Amino acid sequence: MRRVLLSLILCAQSASMSAASGLAIFHTASFGSSRSVSLSLAEGGPARDRAFDFDVVITLSEFDGGGTVLYRDGGRHQASVRCVAPAMVRINSADYVIDLSTRPGTDWKHDLWAALCTAPVS
Repeated sequence: MRRVLLSLILCAQSASMSAASGLAIFHTASFGSSRSVSLSLAEGGPARDRAFDFDVVITLSEFDGGGTVLYRDGGRHQASVRCVAPAMVRINSADYVIDLSTRPGTDWKHDLWAALCTAPVS
């Protein structure tokens, strides 16, 4: 049941963010005051592999200090996310175990996991 609810939340979030012509940013890294790189969820849904909860597509954008897009990566980077222990993100065929004690903003894989797996459910 939780998986179905999380899938609905992800789809609704993706649809509302796309409608606002922005993507669902889940991680931003700043490089001084003049540049930042943001990772966003472009698409998502239930995972094809039953060992995972979500399959998502990640995009990358670079911004100047004023928020103007300097670069938008045309690639579509696929990832799979498992919410339950052991929490994990799979990129290509590499599995990365998520350290749940990591502070938000320090590791993009943790932030991806948190964006999908800690969404409030009512």
